[in-house]
Amino acid sequence: MSSAAYQTLRASGDAHWRVGAPWPALADWTAALALNPADKDLRFNIAVAHKALRNLDLATALFSDLVSGDRRLEALAHLSDIAPQRISADLEAEIAAAASDAGLPLDLRCVLAFNLGKVREQQGRYDAAFAAFAAGAALKAASLCDEPRRSEQEEADFLKFIKATFTADFLRREEDDGDPTTAPIFIVGLPRSGTTLVEQILASHPAVMGLGESEALNRAVSGRHPYDPAAAAPPGHYQALAADYLAAMRAQGWDGAGRFVDKTPANLWAVGMIHLMFPRAVILHTVRHPADTCLSNFQQLFEAGNPLSYDLAGLGRQYVRYHQAMDHWRAVLPGRVTDVRLEELTTDPDAQIRALVTAAGLPWDDACLAFHANPRPVRTASANQVRQPMSTAAQDRWRHYAPHLAPLLEALGPYAPT
Repeated sequence: MSSAAYQTLRASGDAHWRVGAPWPALADWTAALALNPADKDLRFNIAVAHKALRNLDLATALFSDLVSGDRRLEALAHLSDIAPQRISADLEAEIAAAASDAGLPLDLRCVLAFNLGKVREQQGRYDAAFAAFAAGAALKAASLCDEPRRSEQEEADFLKFIKATFTADFLRREEDDGDPTTAPIFIVGLPRSGTTLVEQILASHPAVMGLGESEALNRAVSGRHPYDPAAAAPPGHYQALAADYLAAMRAQGWDGAGRFVDKTPANLWAVGMIHLMFPRAVILHTVRHPADTCLSNFQQLFEAGNPLSYDLAGLGRQYVRYHQAMDHWRAVLPGRVTDVRLEELTTDPDAQIRALVTAAGLPWDDACLAFHANPRPVRTASANQVRQPMSTAAQDRWRHYAPHLAPLLEALGPYAPT
């Protein structure tokens, strides 16, 4: 073994991984492992990289081997995530015990609890699955301290702000100052409502780059909102915001020529700014059944953000605010946002994908129908789903858990299913 070559390759792989380049990271780590096959941590990194790249059969095999090693619980956490059907009764019991073990790191316990829920759901044991999801959510919520309360108050305040500021009169007065480019395709909506699926379909088009979620829009407009709606913005204000945003998207990977997708659910609060900055940009809004959307969020352990997802009543109140925000945009910008309904997309994919491509202002390309074969890395909670052909399996999932959803259904108010 060449120690210097091994260390160089390992360090290069680590660096690529940190900047979100999984393919070169995997290549470097694989070459390093060939020089030092005894490096078990490197084997673990390689398994994680294959998981990120959705090489799920290979990742499953690697994690299955790693279960017998020093990082057994971590390997079990990944294995139960990508292949819950591979978890035996004995392994399920071990996962349950570890999730309840206060001596283990909190982050690992949370992952194990949520994945235990996936294992039980896959078996059709919905009451036991809900108990696991609820335990995981309670662990995560306890770690967030006051963050959910502050997030809820910030959303409520911002809803009031956009209603007061982005009136129809204000938007008409300001709307001639933006960048006329049609390059951006914005996808907005609640998390777990189909945003990743819609992005994956459009990113399969040869003329479109999928850039995932981004803080670019938020950073471009931060501190530069028209906070006084009575005063007109200076000439070129929205063009300057647009230029800053496009520069950030170039830094994120856009080639500066074709179309790109910005799939950031929270941009639903910024529809008015998007319109002023990019009056010709496409804005797509993914819509899913209220209870299915909220339940799917409750069952998901997010890597970051979404602090309201671990409380059923909080999710219901968040849905109400989201709906009120979208109702406002429809009222002041009629026809500006195109709704994409997840249930329609999964029930009649051929027709609805064609309609989606048309709504995005793109010529038809058959690659959009084969979106699940697109090898681009997906780093959101829906990565597993978009690697599979379209399915209606997730429709009305909330009914399996209905006996446990009273806090959610009450908080949804007029949007609760009957």
